[in-house]
Amino acid sequence: MLIRVLVAFASLGLVISNLTGGGFGTQYSWVEWTKAKDLARETNRPIMVLFHKTWCGACKSLKPKFANAQRLLELSEKFVMVNVEDDEEPSEDGKFTIDGGYIPRIVFLDSQGNLRPEYYNKARGEKYKYFYPSADQIVNTMNDVLKSINSKSEL
Repeated sequence: MLIRVLVAFASLGLVISNLTGGGFGTQYSWVEWTKAKDLARETNRPIMVLFHKTWCGACKSLKPKFANAQRLLELSEKFVMVNVEDDEEPSEDGKFTIDGGYIPRIVFLDSQGNLRPEYYNKARGEKYKYFYPSADQIVNTMNDVLKSINSKSEL
C-alpha cells in the first residue's frame, strides 16, 4: 500500500512539474512536444526546445535566471516553447543531441519542424554549443532566429 501511495505522489509531482514549467516559469506558454510541430506550422513560429533534468545542478542554476528574464518572456511569444524534462525527450534518432546529450541544452527548429543547428550559443566555443548558462545568451540566440526569419520573409 505504501508503495502505491509513493508512486502516486511521484506521478503527481511529475504532472505538477510539467504544468509549472519545471521551475523555468509558469508565465511561459509551454507546449508539449507532441503538439509543438503542428502549432508551429499553424502559427508560422519557430520552436525553441529546452532540455533539462530535475537532478541537474546546471539546470537548477538556470531556472531562476530563465524564469525571471523579462526580455526572454517577451520573445517567447514569438516562439512555440517546449520544455522537455527528464524522460520526456523525444526519441528521433539522436536528432536533438547534435553535439552531445548534455543538459541543459536549447535547440531551435523552424516552423516546419526542421532542426536548425546553426542557431546556438555564440558565446561558447565549439564544445557544448547548445548550453546556455544565462538568460541573456538565450535572448541573443532567439533574436538571431527572429532576424533570420524576418530577413527571409522580406525576400
